[in-house]
This record gives sequence, C-alpha cells and structure tokens, in this order.
Amino acid sequence: MISRRGSAALAASGGALLLAVYSLNILLLAGAVACFAAVAGELLLFQLAPPGPERFPFVSDRTGAPRAASPGAEFSVGVRVTYAGTAPVVGEVRDLLPRSLLPIAGRSFDRRRWEPGDSAELRYGVRTTTRGSHVLGPVMVTVDSPHGLAWRQWALPTSDQPVRVVPPAPLERSHQIGPALLTRMQGRLALRHRGFGTEFRSLRPYQLSDDIRHVAWKRSRPGQLYVREFEQESRQDFVLLLDVTPAMAAGLPGENALDRAVEASALVIAAVSRSGEDRVGLLIQAAKTRQYLRPERGESHFRRLSENLAYLRPTEGTFDLANALELCTRRLTRNTHVLVFTALDGPLDPLHLAFTRFRARGHRLYLFPANRARMYPAVDPTHPAATAFGWAGAEERANLERRISRVRGEGIPVFPYDRRGASTQVLSTYTQLRAWGTA
Repeated sequence: MISRRGSAALAASGGALLLAVYSLNILLLAGAVACFAAVAGELLLFQLAPPGPERFPFVSDRTGAPRAASPGAEFSVGVRVTYAGTAPVVGEVRDLLPRSLLPIAGRSFDRRRWEPGDSAELRYGVRTTTRGSHVLGPVMVTVDSPHGLAWRQWALPTSDQPVRVVPPAPLERSHQIGPALLTRMQGRLALRHRGFGTEFRSLRPYQLSDDIRHVAWKRSRPGQLYVREFEQESRQDFVLLLDVTPAMAAGLPGENALDRAVEASALVIAAVSRSGEDRVGLLIQAAKTRQYLRPERGESHFRRLSENLAYLRPTEGTFDLANALELCTRRLTRNTHVLVFTALDGPLDPLHLAFTRFRARGHRLYLFPANRARMYPAVDPTHPAATAFGWAGAEERANLERRISRVRGEGIPVFPYDRRGASTQVLSTYTQLRAWGTA
C-alpha cells in the first residue's frame, strides 16, 4: 500500500516531470526524471518483493491472558514479539482487541526500528464489559519501505485461547457448607428442608456436616457416633425465565438489566447445585421461545446452564409474559417454581387467563422486574441534560409502578431490582422456597 508520503512524493515528482517537459529545460528534466524514477522504483520494488512474513519474519507469543473472567473484571495481557529477520526494518506491531474489552492502562502497540533479534513486550490492562467468548488478537505487523513511501501489513499466526466472560457464582465460590453442628444457616441460605425427617431410612457414621440432633445416642458409643438418615421430601423444581428483548439492555455495559438477571440466575444455579436435591431449568424468551432446558440436576447440566447464560444477547421482539406462562403450563409436568426476570413492558391483558391455568397445574410464579430508570448512575444536576433525564426517569418509574400494581393484583409476588443487582431478592426468595415452599 502507498502511504501518504509516497502519494505526495509521486505527485510531486510527476508534477516536476510535466513542468520540465513543458519548459524544455534539460537540467530540470533530468532532475525530474531522476526523482520520478527513484520514487517509482522504490514503490515497485517494495510491492513486488516477496510477501511480508517471508521477507520480514516476526514471531509472537501471548502470555498472561486468563481463560475466564467475570463481567467488569480487570486483568493484564502480554504479547512478546520477536524480529527474526536479517536486515533492519522500521515497523509497528499492534495487538488487536475486541470491542468488548476496554483498554485501561498501557499500550497495545509499539512502533520502532527493529534490528535482527530485537524483541518487544506489549503489556496492557483491559476491563471486560459484556458476557461471551472474546478472542484476543491477532497481532498485526506493519512494515514501512526504506523511505516510508509504502507499507505492507499482515497478521501473525497465533493460537490464542478465547477469554470466556461468564457471570460469577458467589455461592459456589465464597460460601462453603460448614458443620451443621454449629448453625442451621450458611450464607443466608437455609439448610433446613421442608418435611425433613418424616420417614426413617437407616443409620450411618457421624460426619462433621451432620446435625447433632440426629445422633442416635442409644446406638452410639465413645469414639463412634451414628446418625439417623431420613427420606428427603424437599426436592423442588425451578425454572429461570429470562426476557432477552432490547428493553433488558438498559444500563451501562456489563451492568445492564440483562447482565444483572444473568448474575442472579447463576446464583440460583449455584445454590441448587449446592443443595444436591433440587432441579433447575432455563427458558429464554423474546417474541418467541429462544431456548428451553427442562429442569434437571447434575454437574454437566449445571455447566450447560452456565454456558448458555454467559452467551445471552438481546434479541429483537416484545416479551409476552402470558405466552411464556402458557409454554410453562404445557411443558412442566411437576409443580415448579418459575422465576421470571423481565423488563415488564409487554402486553398484560391476556395475563389473567394464562396465570389462572398456570396456577391450576400447581406451579408458582415469582417476578423480578428491572427498574430501568435506576439502571444508570445518578446524573449531575448541573449537566445540561439533567432535566430531560430526570423527566424520562420519572415517566419510566410511574409506568413500572402501574404495571407492578397490575401484576400484584393477580396475586403474583414481585421483587424489583436495579443496577445493584437482584442477588438479595433471589437469595431471600430461594431461602423461603427451600424452608417453606413459598415466598
């Protein structure tokens, strides 16, 4: 490719050549021909030379990129580039970044004169924004001609592993089940199950996670304790219903309504996987059903749910809660708790009949609407757009309150959430469901 300097030099030498021909000045004509020949010769030789990777071999090696990160996490990325050519060259190496990774420190490029054997390390910090799989790179190399009249660019072959941005699972990471001898609560999640201990099953040796009240003292002896095992009656089914319409994109990147819903859903999956008894499923809904995973349990099923949550994106359409309930009524065979995360901007007229049929099958509904007016940081009162933003927020809040009142009139529990997330509401709801079967 011809650079700006090359285009200017070619135009100037061509103009001088025309001027020399017009003036019939031998000295001026000779100088103009020499200049034009020098510029054109460098351009032709540089463009007709072997491809860049063969003539100017560069090698890259990436270090420091994590395999997985959570939305909003910050980490450093390093790339070492080595020049293995035999002649000096002036060029630039640049590590390309996807739009979902924001650079926050350092530089992802280096322009310099490269001597044979030289190497440079590009190290910079990035911040994740959206969920999904993001590939770092490739590393682009740009080499200039000897006088900067032309340049050639190519990508270095790399085997970069993608960085998976997935929602965090706080229960799975930071809350470990402690000895039940000390407490019946752990991480605000009730360990007591409804119907626990109604039917005797067998005796087994005591473990640290057992409740001391279940010790069979008459069958135990010093140094060897036994506990009674009972049949569990608290196995419950959960379905996470997520609205993925554009209305759920309200908020900052990585902190919008859909991101907070995904984090809360991952929290429920982690809690269910820790209980070891319940089943959990996933329903992705826009104008029509995008995906349905029936309630199951097991490590492979929980991993599949988490991966599907990580790659959710807003989809065009309008969320219809009544249609989603009709689908649940047809497909769910057991009594199921359905946790709905939605912007609540779809039609509500057909909700009464759909919810009546839904309840008649023994299912229960819990609604988590996103307060879109509070999905953004507070605006500085002195900002020129503060008045307009305040008016829009007030209208949005009033509309949400009207819709929540209508939904609550149907007897549906509603737990709104804002940019701080829905973790508290979800944990409280799941705790009550595990302890009492309703919230």
